[in-house]
Amino acid sequence: KKGLTEMMKKAMAVLVSGLTLAVGVAGCGNGNTVDGTKTVAVLDETTEVPLGEFNLMLRYQQAQMESYYGAMLGMTNVYGQDLSGTGTVYGETAKQSLMEQFNQMYVLEAEAANYGVELTDDEKTAISDAAAQFMKDNSAGVQKTLGVTEADVEHVLTLMTIQEKMFAPLSADVDTEVSDEEAAQKRIVYVYMSTAGTETDDDGNTIDLTDEEKAAKKQELQDILDAAKESGDLKAAVDAANENRDENSKLSASETTYGADSTTPAEEVRTAADALKDGELAEIVETDTGYYAVQMVSTFDEDATANKKDSIVTERKNTLYQEKCTELEEGHAFETRDDVLADLTFDRIYKLNTE
Repeated sequence: KKGLTEMMKKAMAVLVSGLTLAVGVAGCGNGNTVDGTKTVAVLDETTEVPLGEFNLMLRYQQAQMESYYGAMLGMTNVYGQDLSGTGTVYGETAKQSLMEQFNQMYVLEAEAANYGVELTDDEKTAISDAAAQFMKDNSAGVQKTLGVTEADVEHVLTLMTIQEKMFAPLSADVDTEVSDEEAAQKRIVYVYMSTAGTETDDDGNTIDLTDEEKAAKKQELQDILDAAKESGDLKAAVDAANENRDENSKLSASETTYGADSTTPAEEVRTAADALKDGELAEIVETDTGYYAVQMVSTFDEDATANKKDSIVTERKNTLYQEKCTELEEGHAFETRDDVLADLTFDRIYKLNTE
């Protein structure tokens, strides 16, 4: 999927806001110094893409991934790992994806004037200030390792800003009419009681509950459901039941909305809820993992439906925008120079320094 990643938008937001964001370099050796003046791609045989611009964006991505997935997966140098098991390190895949994004950004810059898109003086000043701040926050050694100049940083931020501004004109023709039927959302309250075992044997394997233990759990939920039928309030029945349960075993009444295209909550819960009118309670719903009690709050939740309409229009805009971008790209030639791209390796770790 082409287009600017949320990761990059955040990186831009930090830079343009003037906050300190430095790329720290870990590792050793001078072999990683990049000649940012090399041309890594060419648009329409005339507009050259400097390697420094590309490497700046690549290392921002890499640093973000290192921060997030490195901690989550308990590994370092995420871009240097073969995460897919195909024999290709993740960084090589990331380079190809990023090159597609550069293709799009350079095309949108070339087309911007045709859509009346240009940067305001305030935007130009913010970009210039952010680029200057970046150079101030990063040592000469880091700049050399990235192969980046202030002009590179400024142009990357310009590309990103133009891309954001092109969204409106490219998605302007979208159909904003969404029917109630298409967006309809229902609101339910449900409580779940798991039948998964909580004890383990000597080998660490979970011990399944016996049929008697499962039946006891089901009866406990049935008691709550019976109380809810009397009061008309499943939440209140759960709260009352929790008064007799210790802190570690308290039940939670979840309230959620769903529609025709929802995949949560469980299909069995949605099916049972679909048969209910406002205020009605379903009989206990049995699944492979446990039991549910369900109450229909509203078969047509106006707020949730309005929000769904907005999300449908947003999705349509995103789809149309990508289609328009693809059309524009087809009208331009974009050549990648793989031999130059190969200069960018992943034996060095990049981290974001927000101190």
